[in-house]
Amino acid sequence: MKILLISNMYPSEQFPSYGVFVQNTEKILVQHGIQVDKIVMQKKTSKLSKLFSYASHYANVVLRGLTKNYDYLYVHYASHNALPVLILKKFRRNIKVITNIHGSDVVPKDPNDKQFESNVEQLLQLSNKIISPSMAYEKLIRNKYNLTNSIYVFPSGGVDPHIFYSYNNKEEAKKKLNLNPDQKVIGCVSRIDSGKGWEYFLQAISLLENDTPTSYHYLYVGSGVEEEKFKDMMVKLNLHSKVTHLPALPQPELVHVYNAIDAFVFPSKAESLGLVGLEAMACGAPVIGSKVGGLQDYIQPGKNGLFFEKGDINELVSQIRSFINLSDEEKIRMALASIETAKEYDLNKASNILPTIFFDEVEK
Repeated sequence: MKILLISNMYPSEQFPSYGVFVQNTEKILVQHGIQVDKIVMQKKTSKLSKLFSYASHYANVVLRGLTKNYDYLYVHYASHNALPVLILKKFRRNIKVITNIHGSDVVPKDPNDKQFESNVEQLLQLSNKIISPSMAYEKLIRNKYNLTNSIYVFPSGGVDPHIFYSYNNKEEAKKKLNLNPDQKVIGCVSRIDSGKGWEYFLQAISLLENDTPTSYHYLYVGSGVEEEKFKDMMVKLNLHSKVTHLPALPQPELVHVYNAIDAFVFPSKAESLGLVGLEAMACGAPVIGSKVGGLQDYIQPGKNGLFFEKGDINELVSQIRSFINLSDEEKIRMALASIETAKEYDLNKASNILPTIFFDEVEK
């Protein structure tokens, strides 16, 4: 079998975590004997470079689709890749398409994303198969677009147990990150972009610590287009003594972050799965997350994490405080339950799901 992977997100040396799940799914397919050609984009930092990159990307998709034969076009991120595929389908109607749909494809994180909604709907309607990262997201897209297509749930490559695991030594992990080994830490790992809720994280810390100061420290790992706003809010809220900010890190270094923290705050406005939450759980960090999308698939309140309503800063403050006030025994039980939850999303289990979506009964 031969497929063409199409994505506007793919890791680079400068941005190793950008679209890493796309790269992971590619590796899974190759390991199962599927030939994968790809047309992908890596992160650009200027508007002009983005413009040229997208123009080249779209032209390459149409040209390759017209001149080469593939069993499937495999599309990652419907919103930003739908247009060239829709154009291609006008000329080659029999081309088969599998669309792996993600968070902002269906739930726009800002007004700019709404311009893609019509293209997303058209692409989903003509896709032979659709891949959703979670059951919650599958229900959302089926209801929103009244779809009758086959929809499969595949958790974005799953959690690699060789990278993300608990090594039961928080002090060692904190030392690697230059954090105080004697201080407890609550953290967040996310892009500093619209819709990711980074502002909720900072505002909640400010409210919590101003109301009733704690002995906890806070860690935010990530970079993004709103980084200047992030830095400005850090100054405005006077958080530099309480919050350590690190830039985006590659996955092999994130394991130290997840092992250093006692809990992971996941404040996103929308998540089709939220793989970073599962990676944190694999390292024994319970998740305090927005009650959105795929997080509802794996967070079990009081057992392996806590929920707060999306955007409700006061409830986030309350849930962070609730976690901090748990006994050591309760925190240990929650950490162990988190590890068990992550095992259900183990890469080795997930890797067996994806190829079966491509090899259906027609192709056997």
